[in-house]
Amino acid sequence: ADRDFYRTKLSGSYYIPLKWNSVLEFKTQVGFVDEYDDSAKVPIFERFFAGGARTIRGYEERGVGPQDSATSDPIGGESMIVSNIEYTIPLLDYVKVAAFFDSGNVWGDIDDFGSGEFKSGSGLGLRVKTPVGPIKLDYGYPLNDEPGEDERTGKFYFSVSRGF
Repeated sequence: ADRDFYRTKLSGSYYIPLKWNSVLEFKTQVGFVDEYDDSAKVPIFERFFAGGARTIRGYEERGVGPQDSATSDPIGGESMIVSNIEYTIPLLDYVKVAAFFDSGNVWGDIDDFGSGEFKSGSGLGLRVKTPVGPIKLDYGYPLNDEPGEDERTGKFYFSVSRGF
């Protein structure tokens, strides 16, 4: 390839079993990508994005982090951190309810990692175990203002199966 860059992403989860077969999960993802040698910038498809069903619920997909100043399209960043706390409790053998809190951000430049405010969202969800895999329905509400939005509104997220 004609681009020189490195990309590292670390993630970890910790589960605590509680009363009534409920579970408290802590999850964190941290990522860094940067160019080196004679490359001027990291390709957009290798940058980090946050917001949406698998990162910070309550925000548009890829809506957290740097945006193009002319079009307001997400352009991703060179560093990110996302943390999630989720509490699930079973209602039946195959149905669970969940409460969650997500927080994090994406920074355009790797040197800005951790600076500025974090975006957070919270909400409730339903988990259903099926033969084709788990079905998740979440409702997330943003706890911070979004650029270009007049008022905060919650968002629904639907997914089938686990992410890869």
